[in-house]
Amino acid sequence: MSGYHPDRKALERFVSGDAPADEENRIEHHLRAGCAVCQEEVDRLLPAFDFTVEPRSASPEPVPVFSCNVAWDQVYTRLEQRLALISLEKEAAPRLVEELIRQPAEVQRVLVRSSRRFQTPAVCELLIERSFEEGFRSTARALELAVLAIEAACQLDAHSYGKSVTQDLKARAWAYLGNARRLAADFTGAEQAISFAEELAEDGSADPLEEARILDLKASLLRDEGRLEEAAQFLEVVIDIYEEVKDNHRQGRALISKGLCLGDAGHPEEAIDRISTGLSLIHWNQEPRLVLIARYNLIWYMSECGRCEQAMRQLERLRPAFRESADTWFETRLIWLEGRIACGLGHVEKAEALLSRVQQRLLEQQRGFDACSVTLDLASFYLQQGQISEVRQLIETMLPFLLTHAQEIYRQAIVALIAVQQAAETNRLTPHLIREVTSYLLRARCNPQLQFRETATA
Repeated sequence: MSGYHPDRKALERFVSGDAPADEENRIEHHLRAGCAVCQEEVDRLLPAFDFTVEPRSASPEPVPVFSCNVAWDQVYTRLEQRLALISLEKEAAPRLVEELIRQPAEVQRVLVRSSRRFQTPAVCELLIERSFEEGFRSTARALELAVLAIEAACQLDAHSYGKSVTQDLKARAWAYLGNARRLAADFTGAEQAISFAEELAEDGSADPLEEARILDLKASLLRDEGRLEEAAQFLEVVIDIYEEVKDNHRQGRALISKGLCLGDAGHPEEAIDRISTGLSLIHWNQEPRLVLIARYNLIWYMSECGRCEQAMRQLERLRPAFRESADTWFETRLIWLEGRIACGLGHVEKAEALLSRVQQRLLEQQRGFDACSVTLDLASFYLQQGQISEVRQLIETMLPFLLTHAQEIYRQAIVALIAVQQAAETNRLTPHLIREVTSYLLRARCNPQLQFRETATA
């Protein structure tokens, strides 16, 4: 549920039928979303609202109270019907969506187009939510549900639900299609979908929460494309919107996202600040995976800042949650993180063993960019020990893998590793160059067109 709530004056205008069309549609959209807070406020307003009309000085005769009571009854009946419809649609949506997604894809589309049962904002919103959730498990399923949500949004009756409501849902569905395409690494398709969502939103309700949703997803795309500074700027707008409407959970999520952008851009201290603040705002039970990712990255950036003892204490606290997740991705990342911390604490043998183990596992899983990043961690470790020959050997091991798996995405990674290799061969290798290549790989993993350009060493 969003943190936006119309104020009392707006609700009074809505109850009395005096609200402008845009405001009425926006409030109705909000009530249809099932906000118990505002529905209770409306219930309180209805019996308390004074429909007795004082005679105007310019009018010689007072307006009969009887006619006002009739108007009151009409308003009350209309509002009761609206609230009842909202409640029924919200209650039916989970059952309808389950019924829908059990059907073959072609049948799903036919049902959404032909049956009014599925043509409600509640069904559309739930399909959008399911698409977002599936993105963590199956990008193909996330894409299917987003397309179905668009189909459902296009079937909504603008006369019954209001043009701004239907337009907002179309925009939101297209934005989440963009998100699903992003997760599937279709960045061109993601850009097109989110751009179209922004166009649709221009004719919507102008609800800042709708704007925040789209900007948040756009920032995620920019981050995956390596455009970290742009992503951080959009997220700042998102954070401000959620703070203004007092939606703490979404504000916290946006702060965590901004922290990840700042960390990837080489600002770990700022990343720690944003992620810590974000974790203090979100509801941990609502998005446990987000919490786990945020806490993991918080420890990662602590190790980057040299706060390795603190990082190790936090890692020990996090270890049970990692085990409970039963996620092989988390398992590998945990070993990697522990290896980096051991390196920072000067535990030479442990650091070398853990990082070598992770590198081998990632190579076996054919996760080239991650394997390159671990290779650079090992290179940094060997450089600290003055073992330049080991650095050269590392690169010589890594390059054949990238050349064998000669996908386009590895072309620039090869260029970057060759720069490290050449620097090691000529005794010019510095921690600055390793950090520079590591930062580049973070950006290039999702943006193969991003070229590596070595800057002057510090």
